[in-house]
Amino acid sequence: MNPFYNPVFLGKILKRYLVDVDRLDRINEESLHRFQDTRLRKLVRFADTVPLYHEKFQTAGVSPSDIKGIDDLHRLPCVTKEDLKRHYPEGIISRRVRKDSLIEVSTSGTTGKVLPLYVDLLDIVMGLFAYMRTLHEYDLNIWNDRITIIGDFAPHTAESGYVTRGVQPRFNLTGLFKNVQWLNTNDDPKKVIAAINEFQPVFIGGYVGMLGHLALLKETGFGDNISPRYIAATGSVLDSFLKSYIEKTFQTKVFEVYGATESGLIGFQCKQGSYHLMSDLVYAEFYKNGTPIESDDAGEMILTKFHGSGTPILRYNAINDIVAPLQGSCSCGKAGSLIKKVYGRNDLALYRSDGTVLLPSTFSEIYSKLLYELRTNKVRNTKIIQHDFSNLEIQVVIDDTLRASSPSDEEIYGFLRKGFQGKMGSDVTVTIKEVSSVDTSQGPRIVSLIDKKNYTIKRYM
Repeated sequence: MNPFYNPVFLGKILKRYLVDVDRLDRINEESLHRFQDTRLRKLVRFADTVPLYHEKFQTAGVSPSDIKGIDDLHRLPCVTKEDLKRHYPEGIISRRVRKDSLIEVSTSGTTGKVLPLYVDLLDIVMGLFAYMRTLHEYDLNIWNDRITIIGDFAPHTAESGYVTRGVQPRFNLTGLFKNVQWLNTNDDPKKVIAAINEFQPVFIGGYVGMLGHLALLKETGFGDNISPRYIAATGSVLDSFLKSYIEKTFQTKVFEVYGATESGLIGFQCKQGSYHLMSDLVYAEFYKNGTPIESDDAGEMILTKFHGSGTPILRYNAINDIVAPLQGSCSCGKAGSLIKKVYGRNDLALYRSDGTVLLPSTFSEIYSKLLYELRTNKVRNTKIIQHDFSNLEIQVVIDDTLRASSPSDEEIYGFLRKGFQGKMGSDVTVTIKEVSSVDTSQGPRIVSLIDKKNYTIKRYM
């Protein structure tokens, strides 16, 4: 039976919509903590019915009854991508849940490692409601305002699982959300901007790379009718220069939304600019070298997701993002934790001999400047290989249809060489190599061959 024809399921959705969307604006810190404790106890009991977690709990000598709340979370073992892959498929779902009631989705594979896991329909609905929360913050209404969402609708992705294979076949999503336009970030930017120009939304949400390309096209005369009140950027680190360029080009306000396939939405920026965690949907811990870190310091984030009957995400330490938490509260009054900065993936990092780790937020500045300084989108793809502390290779894919346009290929190569040398140090040789394509199935776009076992991290850049 289609669950959307089930009045009990529809009742759950209505309750979640009325209660969950704006919870952080209504609840205080004490009530939020009690809510987290309750959700964690329920999650641990459910996870114990999943073979992977039952095995991990037994090995660690802990049972669900030992976990009374968030203060006991550290007693539970962490779970890795390798754990999930090793137990896939039957071992990552509950023995009490029918597999055919779940939807399989995968991580994007930006590191060359695609991770399959399962979500349920209520999980998908909660993901949509979490995004509605960000819209409500900016006085946008999904029922009345024209909303454009540029998602990654490749066959295996979470967005495809949520929309194309999840809600849409069971419910007329486009019929219900008539004001929402769904576009694919894998399409040609000119096709995307033409569709947006016709739709004329007041809000655009999309991946950083696509938004940058759209801004460049807008500046060169495309999209005359595009004038959104707000733009939300997601998917990768947005540096301040590219953010300013997008805001200036579209004459609007840009804010960031932060999420992951495994956990759903993690955080978003409020009107005051503070980065709020979705503390009623996820719980984040921050560690450096196995020790909890203080406010403002950067460390690895370990995530727990409170909702869903698919694959549990409980003390998951493979998001691989380096994030700095922030103590205190925001003047907007929202309950929950804050984060100061998202630095990017630590498995997409380069290493200097002085102990400095360069994360994606550092490199994004270089690629952003290709757009707002050189005014070009000729570079279709790149792959970075750090052979040792002294040698860096950058493989570049040039769009042949734009090869004759300025700037020249050599200007682009020189720009990239100078940018990376400025980040890595003048003693590092940066070699640019043009290639016809980059095969991400054979590994991530950033590869460092430095031996990490003998490397001491002194700071993140």
